Amino acid sequence: MMEPRGKGTLLILLSAFSFAWMSVFVRLAGDLPFFEKALFRNGVALAAAGGVLLASKKRPRVPRRGRGPLASRVICGMIAVFCNFYAIDRLILASANSLNKLAPFFAVVFAALFLKERVDGMQIACILTAFAGSLFLIVPTMETLGFPCIVAILGALASGGAFVSLRALQRVEAVDASVIVWYFSLSTTAAALIPTCLFWEPMTLRQLACLLLAGTACAFGQYALTNAYRYAPPREISIYDCTQIVFSGILGYVFFRQVPDIYSVIAYVLIVLASAVPLLHGRRARARRCCGLKGK
Repeated sequence: MMEPRGKGTLLILLSAFSFAWMSVFVRLAGDLPFFEKALFRNGVALAAAGGVLLASKKRPRVPRRGRGPLASRVICGMIAVFCNFYAIDRLILASANSLNKLAPFFAVVFAALFLKERVDGMQIACILTAFAGSLFLIVPTMETLGFPCIVAILGALASGGAFVSLRALQRVEAVDASVIVWYFSLSTTAAALIPTCLFWEPMTLRQLACLLLAGTACAFGQYALTNAYRYAPPREISIYDCTQIVFSGILGYVFFRQVPDIYSVIAYVLIVLASAVPLLHGRRARARRCCGLKGK
């Protein structure tokens, strides 16, 4: 039998792999508006979340105290989805996904500002390292890809806001995860439906299949990610989520012959390094404490 931490690691690797495939299918869908792509991605997630609620016979009720944080989570998540889909269509996959991995660093900043959580010197150094890495993607391509990079960072910023909103929500009122996913998927689907109806672009069966596969890959990734943290805490396994950058790089080359330049590679390394250092440091600190207790 595999130990819980091993199960969590395997599931988070499957999640990263699934999200990398989602990016591939979004790109393979071709020249369609990003909000039309987001509609199908979130439509599949809405159907999955609705199925879970029906199967569990739960009502999507949210207590009054939790409505503000839930609204913040929905709005931030909506912005993040639209920005991510816009970036995927215009950047190489590894770059779009690496900039998306700035979200946890924004979450640390927002948690310090709005939830008054403490930020130590190591976290500040890692945040600065990650943002320095993003500059290696933005500055060399400012004339051609600077704007999509900025949109990707705005998406990561919004994702960070969504993470902190979830934390604030659980502080004031415990709300079932399936209810949160259902409201988020419903709101994002409705928001994408309006511009899609106004600016509908006809699609082929192949494009429709790609978008449905993108939604399926995303739903599978969310399921794997949620269950990963049931087996092990984020501090132990979240670093493996950065493998999405590697998976995206491989799939981007296989399907689109995308080859990152040296500046992009430096950016990937800095962002992954900034994500890894706090986790490795925390693991060593816990090991030292355990050894100290055993010594007593």
